[in-house]
Order: sequence, then C-alpha cells, then structure tokens
Amino acid sequence: MVIVAKDGSGDYTGVQAAVDALPETGGQVLIRAGEYREKIVVHRDHVFLKGEDRDRTVIAWNGCAKDRYEDGTEKGTFLSATVMTTGKDITVENLTVVNDAGDGREVGQAVAVYAAGDRGIWRNCRLIAHQDTLFCGPIRLPNVKADIGSRTGCAEQAARVEDGPLTGSRQYFENCLIRGDVDFIFGPYRCWFENCTLFMNERGGWYTATNTNENQPFGFVFHRCRLTGECKPGAGFLGRPWRKHSCTLFLECEMDDHVAPEGFADWDEERIVTKRCGEWRTAGARANQQTRHPEQKRLTDKEAEEITLVRVLGRDDGWRPDQAMA
Repeated sequence: MVIVAKDGSGDYTGVQAAVDALPETGGQVLIRAGEYREKIVVHRDHVFLKGEDRDRTVIAWNGCAKDRYEDGTEKGTFLSATVMTTGKDITVENLTVVNDAGDGREVGQAVAVYAAGDRGIWRNCRLIAHQDTLFCGPIRLPNVKADIGSRTGCAEQAARVEDGPLTGSRQYFENCLIRGDVDFIFGPYRCWFENCTLFMNERGGWYTATNTNENQPFGFVFHRCRLTGECKPGAGFLGRPWRKHSCTLFLECEMDDHVAPEGFADWDEERIVTKRCGEWRTAGARANQQTRHPEQKRLTDKEAEEITLVRVLGRDDGWRPDQAMA
C-alpha cells in the first residue's frame, strides 16, 4: 500500500503520482483527508483507491467542455473529467470526486467521473458536478486517447461514444451520492446502482441519458435508490434517450416530488421513450405510475424478478461486485 498525504507525511503528496508509481500488477492507494486539486487517470488494472474519510477526502478539478486547445477549438465533454478510470478491476471507495467548473449554462458539460474500464466498483463515494456528472463508456477517439496518451489501460475505445457502441464493460455503484443536473448519469455501459442517492441540482433536467446499443440487453439499472434534489417539484425527469435504444430501469426506488410525474421524456422526434425504459415498485411521492410517459414500461413482478445483478453484470465471468473484497 502507498499513502497519499498533502502534508508530506505519506509516500506521495499527489494522487496521480501514487497511481503512476504502482507496479503493472496494480496495488492499493490510501488517500488521507484533504482536497487534491488534480486530474486523475487510473490506468493500471487491480487498483484500489481508498479515501480516509468520504466527505473530507476530495479530488477536485474544474475542466469543462468549453476549455480550449491552443488553436482556440473547444475540447468538449470527454476531456473535462476530474477522475478517469481506464483499467480493469478498479475499486474506488470512501472519497469525493468533484468537478467544480460551474453551471453548464455557462461552462457546458463538466464531468466528475469518466468510468471507461471494465469491472469498476464504486462504494460510499460522492460524485458531484452540474451537467454530465458521471459518464460510463469507452474512451472516445481520437481526442481523449490523444490527451491521456499511454494511460489508456485496457479500456474499450470507440470513434463515437455518442452512438452507443456494443460493449461488454460494466460498472457497479453502491451507497454512493451522485449529484448533478442535465443528463448527469449517462453512457452506453451496463451499470448497476445499488442503494444510491441521485440528487438533482436547482437547474433540474434529466437524471439519466443512456445510449445503449440496440443489441445490448441491459443499460443502467437502479435498485433501491433514492431520487431527490433541490429543483422545483416535477423538474427532474427520470431520463431521456441519448440514442433511440436507450435502456434504463428503476427497481424499488423511492422518488420524491422533485421527480417529474411523467417519469421519462422523449429527447426529440427520433429519440423517444420505449419499453426499454421502465419502473417497478416505485415508492414515495411519485409512486403513482399512471402519470408516466405512455410508452414507458411498467414491469410486472415476474419481469422484474428476472432482472438480477448477476444477469445484468455477470456476463460470462460471473462477476459479483457485491461480494468482491478490496
């Protein structure tokens, strides 16, 4: 194990330096409490990043879509991330990741976490930003790969992640707070969110925007999560299809009145809500599904019981992140 401490009492004073120093086989990094203002790329496999205290161990940066190259062109969404993971079997636990660039109406998209690798586990973390907080998807070519160079790890790569490429990669989130506004949890990967809190900022918008490939059976599944926020009542939609085969399911989630009665919303005339978006056993102020988008799926008990963690994330290796020990 290597220790990161701002006061110099550990092995390193910065997180990226500690990650870069790990052997190719990976290792553990303990991050002492403090704010570390740096962009991080975790490019090794089998890395465990653990914060000393979730609320006081903070990795923060202010990258945004409107940042510019030397020639004046904008860098765009996918170079804005505070933390990017490109390795396999990365576990992040007990810390906060922030993109504090500001309101998307002024700075554009500003990603806190870009999870590009496979079999990522996030436990007891806070992921905080405004527009586009969390992206779960492959490395975008050519700009992201060019920016991070050899630190691409074993992550999948795609010319246009916007198109929702067919993917085998997976991410798991447990007991996390994810905060943002417009489309703030998005991407094409298979992801399971267990007992997480989704917090909508004052601006409102859409909790999710998946762009699942049409041949992929699952996209994002939220299980026993709580949806809340500080926006006006009804200003937070469950999601909108980034691409037309979007797949997003909410199972046994609690939704307060910040959630829109309509649930999901169409993006435009082509990217519309289908039966691949749905709910089961919703509780709270928005439990009544009679007000939902007419095309949204109302799952039966039998259908919902078949949507298990093993089926969504297990694939051919039987991965069980809920049982994995760091």
